Amino acid sequence: MKIERPNAKTLSPQEVAQLQILQSTVEKALDDGQFSITEIEQIKAIMWADGKVTYEELRTVRNTIHSVMGDVPPEYEWRSFG
Repeated sequence: MKIERPNAKTLSPQEVAQLQILQSTVEKALDDGQFSITEIEQIKAIMWADGKVTYEELRTVRNTIHSVMGDVPPEYEWRSFG
């Protein structure tokens, strides 16, 4: 199924650079096959740097995870409260 985004705008050079930083951060985080709490917070900080999360950012994270991990989902580090 093809999804069209008629209201999509062309990305600025700053937005493209930010997506490259996001992709690189996700790739480095997945070197060990899991996301630590710190890595998740770093990724969130990059995504929320401009006060909003865009479709392109979500797509970048999803595609990067898939390209690094394939069909195997990454593991997540959980913080124990207690």
